[in-house]
Amino acid sequence: MPNVVHDSNLSLTGARWIPRAVAPDRVLELVRATGLSTPAARILALRQEAPADEVKGGWLAPQLDHLHDPLAMRNMEEAVDRLRGALRDRQRIRVVTDYDVDGTTSSLILQAALRLLEPHLALDYHIPNRFGEGYGFSVVAAEQASADGVDLVVTADIGVRDHAAVAAAKNAGIDVLVCDHHLPKGASVPGGATVLCPPQEGCTYPNRALAACGVSLKLAQALLVDHPNQDRILSSMLKLAAIGTVADMVPLDTLENRAIVTLGLQQLNQGSHHAGLAALLGVAGLKTGEIRPVDLGFRLGPRINAAGRVADATLVVELLTTRDPDRAHALAQRLDTLNTERRDIQRRLVSEALKQIGEDPKPFVVLSGREQDGWHRGVVGIVAARVKDEVHRPVAVVSIQGDRAVGSVRSVPGIHAVHALDHASDLLVKYGGHPAAAGFTVPTPDLDALAERLQDYVQNALPVSDLVPIREIDAEVLPEQLTFRLLGELGRLGPFGMGNPTPSFLLRGVTPTDVQIRGKQGNLLKFLVAQGRKHAVEALWWDRADLAELIQEHPMDLLVQISENVWRGNRRLQLTVQDAKPHR
Repeated sequence: MPNVVHDSNLSLTGARWIPRAVAPDRVLELVRATGLSTPAARILALRQEAPADEVKGGWLAPQLDHLHDPLAMRNMEEAVDRLRGALRDRQRIRVVTDYDVDGTTSSLILQAALRLLEPHLALDYHIPNRFGEGYGFSVVAAEQASADGVDLVVTADIGVRDHAAVAAAKNAGIDVLVCDHHLPKGASVPGGATVLCPPQEGCTYPNRALAACGVSLKLAQALLVDHPNQDRILSSMLKLAAIGTVADMVPLDTLENRAIVTLGLQQLNQGSHHAGLAALLGVAGLKTGEIRPVDLGFRLGPRINAAGRVADATLVVELLTTRDPDRAHALAQRLDTLNTERRDIQRRLVSEALKQIGEDPKPFVVLSGREQDGWHRGVVGIVAARVKDEVHRPVAVVSIQGDRAVGSVRSVPGIHAVHALDHASDLLVKYGGHPAAAGFTVPTPDLDALAERLQDYVQNALPVSDLVPIREIDAEVLPEQLTFRLLGELGRLGPFGMGNPTPSFLLRGVTPTDVQIRGKQGNLLKFLVAQGRKHAVEALWWDRADLAELIQEHPMDLLVQISENVWRGNRRLQLTVQDAKPHR
C-alpha cells in the first residue's frame, strides 16, 4: 500500500492533479447544439474537436453506418478472393489466434462467417497453449498445419510479427492470411502473406485503432456483403467484437470503435443469446438490460482471459459455440472457477512483489520468481499492472522457467514499453506490444543485465521526479449537480475506456460523514457526501481504508467518478473516489 503523502503539492495518495483546459466558447457551442449540461458539454469538448453539428450526429449517435467500408482496408479484396476460392474449392482452412479475449472473439467471428457461407467447410481452429507453444503463430503451428493437410491458415491477433512461421507455412505450400493490429511503427509485415492490419504502411483505412476482433469483423462484413441477412448477422457478431474491443483496451475515441461497442452492448442487453453466451453472462452475474461497458472489461473479459492464463483458451470457443444448455453451464462454471484461481494467484503474487520492492522502488521495477515457486506466467501481466498502479513506475514481472524467463511490462505515461525493450533488444529472445504494455522472453542468465538496461532507459527518458501519478480533472461540479440527468448525459458520451476515459469530477470543500471501513477484506472506505440539508450521496474509496481517520469530518477536495447502484430494482447515485486533498 502506498504511503500517505503530506506534500501540499500532491494529493493524499501522492498524485499531481491537473485540470484539463478547454475554451469556454466551445463549451457554450456544444451546450446550444446538443442540449447537454455545462459539465457534460465540457467533457465532450475535451474529447471532440469536430463541429458541433457533426458531433451531435456522429459521436453522440453511434450507428451501424459508422462501420467503414471494409474494402477500404489494404489487401481486403485479395483476402476475400482467397477465402472465396478456398470455399469454392473446398480447401481446408485453419483459424489460428491468440489465447486472450481479442484472439478468442476473433476466432469465433471468423469461424461463424465462414460456416455461414459454407456449412460443410473443412474448417478447424487452433489456439496456442501459453505453457507449451507460447505466444504467437509459431513454426510448430505452421508445421502441424502442413502435417494436417491445411491449405490456408487465417491468423488473428497474431501473425503480423511472426515472419518465421509465415515463411515456414509458405515453404510447405500453405497460404497465410493475417488479421492483426500489433504492428509497431516502422516494422514490416511478413512477406508472402495477405495482411489485414490498419497500421501497416500503405493502408488508408480510416480507423487505425481496430482491435484484431474488429479486423476480423471487417473481414466477415466483406465476406457477407451479398448475404440477405448481413445486418442481422453483423449485429450478432458485434456482441463478441464489443467484448474483445473493450477487453483489449484499444482506443474508444473513433466513430467505428464507439459503434462496435455501443451496438454490441445493445445486442447483449436485448437478450436472445444462445446457450454458451447466456451461461457466461450468468456466471458473471450479468442480467439482460443491465450490462454496461465496464462489465465487458471487468466481468466478462477476466473470465474469458482466465482460460488462456491458467488453463487452455479452447474452453472459451467450446463454450461460445455449444448450443447444449447443460454443457454450456458446466463450461461457464469451469471458466468462473479458473477466474477465481487466477485471482487468488494474482493476489498472492502482488503481495510478494510489493515485498520485493521495499520502500524505495527503482525507476524501472523488475521483479522475478521461479514458476515452480508460484510465479505463474499466465498472470505476470496482471500482476505488473497492479504493482505499476501502486508504485507508479514501469514494471516488469518475470516468471523464470529454467534457462528462459517470460515477462510482461506495464508502463506509465512518458515511458514507452516497447521502446524500453528496444534498449535491450540484443538480450531478448523475442518481444512486442504497445506503449503501455509489452511481453518478452529472455534467457534467465541475462535478467540482471536486462534490469540494468531498463533502468538506464528510464533515467535517460525523464527525471525520476516526474514518476508520480497524474490525475486529470475533466470538470468541477457542486454536490447538488451530481444528478441522474448528468449520469444520463455521461451515458451519451460513453462508452468509456482507452482513449475516452471515464470523466473525473472535482468536488471542492466537502466534508465526509458517516465514514466506515467495509468490504470482506476491510479495504473499502465508505462515507457520505452531503448534497443539501436532506440529501447525501454515497461515496466508495477502494483500498484506502488507511485514510479513514484523516478524512472523517475534515473538509476535503475529492476527485470522483459518478455511477449508479441498482439493488432490488432501486436506483441510486454513487461516487467512486479516485483521490483526495485537504481543502485549503
